[in-house]
Amino acid sequence: MLELRGVPCLPLELCPQPRKSCCVSRGFGRPVESLAELREAVAFYGATAAAKLRRDGQVAKTMTVFITTSRFRPREPYYANSQTLTLPFPANDTPTLVRAALGATEQLYQPGYSFHKAGVMLMDLSPEEIVQGSIFGCQARPERSWELMEVIDSLNQQFGTGTIRWAAEGLQQGWRMRADRLTRRYTTRWDELASAN
Repeated sequence: MLELRGVPCLPLELCPQPRKSCCVSRGFGRPVESLAELREAVAFYGATAAAKLRRDGQVAKTMTVFITTSRFRPREPYYANSQTLTLPFPANDTPTLVRAALGATEQLYQPGYSFHKAGVMLMDLSPEEIVQGSIFGCQARPERSWELMEVIDSLNQQFGTGTIRWAAEGLQQGWRMRADRLTRRYTTRWDELASAN
């Protein structure tokens, strides 16, 4: 009631708190049974999470990869598993995170199941400018890797998400979520504007 009269009840948050974790997870458009398709999906989720971290200027120290079958199909066997990894150094570059995620996927995969969902969660986030180096003097991430990530992010931002992607993400991606009945984006896409005759 007070806010309707112009009296603020909650203080304005000028600097939002940095995120504490980053999770990219989707249900598949169809059941996934092969390890190759499951690897593609996890690589895609890992690359997406890495791009989100770079956009926010953060790095992750811990990663959790999870896969699960559908719990709503009682006639099929249920399987859900996850693996948490501690990275050797905090990272936000795609090759490092995708390589770690694919290694976990190899160990989690069990043949004979129809997987419904997978995901990658990054935790123990910290600002990328205060990454602690190794006591042995090796850089956490080579300078060329920083440059490569900047170029890929700028190209994807300029020409659209997915313009440049990693080979591990696959080309066809038949496992992706179906979007046949997606609501039209009138406010953000010129080609989807409503037309009156």
